[in-house]
Amino acid sequence: MERLLSTGVSERQIEAVLRYHRDVESRQTVSRTIVELGLATDESMALWIAAFHGWRYVPREELRVEGDAHTALSEPIARNRHALVIARNGTHLTVAVADPSGPQFDQVRYALEGNTIEWVVSPQADIEARVAETYRSSLEVRENEVEGFVEDMIREAAHTRGLSDIHCIPDDRSCEIRWRIDGDLVPWGTLPGSMKETLSAQLKLSSTRGPDGKSRNVATSGGLDVANRLDAQDASAVRVYGSKRVSLRYSVIPAINGESIVIRILDQSAQVGTLEDLGMLEDSAIRLRAVLKRPNGIVFVSGPTGHGKSTTLAASVPLLDSRNKRVLSVEDPVEYRLRTVTQAPVSPRMPFASALRAFLRHNPDIVIVGEIRDDETASLAMRLALTGHLILTTVHANSAIQAISRLLDLGVEAPMLAATTRLLLGQRLVKRLCPVCRHPHRRTEALEERHGPLFEAARKTGTIRGHGSERCSFFEPGGGCESCKQSGFLGRLGIFEAREIRGPVADMLLRQRSRFDPKAAEFTVSTAVLNGDVGSRSMREDGILKAALGLTTPEEVFGATMEAA
Repeated sequence: MERLLSTGVSERQIEAVLRYHRDVESRQTVSRTIVELGLATDESMALWIAAFHGWRYVPREELRVEGDAHTALSEPIARNRHALVIARNGTHLTVAVADPSGPQFDQVRYALEGNTIEWVVSPQADIEARVAETYRSSLEVRENEVEGFVEDMIREAAHTRGLSDIHCIPDDRSCEIRWRIDGDLVPWGTLPGSMKETLSAQLKLSSTRGPDGKSRNVATSGGLDVANRLDAQDASAVRVYGSKRVSLRYSVIPAINGESIVIRILDQSAQVGTLEDLGMLEDSAIRLRAVLKRPNGIVFVSGPTGHGKSTTLAASVPLLDSRNKRVLSVEDPVEYRLRTVTQAPVSPRMPFASALRAFLRHNPDIVIVGEIRDDETASLAMRLALTGHLILTTVHANSAIQAISRLLDLGVEAPMLAATTRLLLGQRLVKRLCPVCRHPHRRTEALEERHGPLFEAARKTGTIRGHGSERCSFFEPGGGCESCKQSGFLGRLGIFEAREIRGPVADMLLRQRSRFDPKAAEFTVSTAVLNGDVGSRSMREDGILKAALGLTTPEEVFGATMEAA
């Protein structure tokens, strides 16, 4: 504390920092919070950290990598943990870090075990810039090879585990290509700035090619307009690689440095798996299965974009009696091919609302709506639920209870929402720990003491039955291995909360005379859980149980549930 006060930060400012830091402690160190709040510069904070630990401070102009020393540390760890090996002499390494007080530092230590290390401190922003420069992979592509380069890149991306997007990001001097893998943007390569227009044109042309990758008539393919560089554009295409059928969704935004292009990749031939495979614990899965057997009502799956809502709906389909009942689905786009389900893609001629009206003439029993986006779709879905249909759909919201607020904003009447909603399922995706190289958490004892009662209650009730753990045990990522591509994580899993609109929450809706308050509703639900009126875990509690089983880290859970807790 005295050292921190010596930097010019007052006691009142330290108290404010600590209050703010409680919400972000899973993602960054206190020193980073101080810098973000403008109470110190990157340089002054790095100087203070170096003095505190008695380590050498390396300023920006001296932060250079000797030869290939950086290869001693894998790129994912160097980028995500703000560390860089700047010198190597046999097994003696000089490693620059931003702050050794955070949990991220331990993964760097694990990755460099067996070496003699001289730790030095540099400003985090300088380390990030030097890591990006050092690990940057410059691609050598000739003008006449760009078409083949684009198709090869898409093919490689389609076969990469955990990849969801390709991002092409232009700037003044280059065009950087990044892949989103397990939720993180990972640099893949860089083209010179002189080729960004050629690359943009070929990416647009790739949207006009057929499933075999061969060119089609641009006028009839429905792809992107190569000549239009002023408007935002969207398009879709399909590629078939053997038994793998991949859907591509293109989005183009004109920016000051060129066109920013994102291609979302969806493997339509992928096997979804069961609810348990997605990470759902037994009691939550039983509750959802029970709701899916009901003849009518509506089930909402809520969460941010890219957090597995559509995958959860697809995993629910085998639980429906789809062979004896007519199941229709409208999606944008159709992500998974589902047997026994008639799937219709959204188009300008048939948006969600138009599809629902058309579905009525097919006399369906169950309707899957990819997303509730507007008031008309929400109103039609509610009416279908009232007239003897079971509706499964998704809505963008931070938590299950906040989905109610979102639906009310779309114009849904509170009494109708209370009457038709069977289950609100909130979810997030967190990184799954690599079981091969994970390490016991450095704060295991404190975490076990804090969260042990939650784990014991779940063990006694059979909630975590079948997970092969009789003891609460927390882990953190190790130094990486071949299984996880040196990242410490291997895929993602879901954390969930299941809320039913009954009891006190239903009363709140039926009595509503003013704007719905999601915080008050969460408090009402929490009180009902404590009183035994509603049996349910919060999303954070669900995640902590999975961290206690060694499936993910507490930091991942806290970061993912910051707004939903």
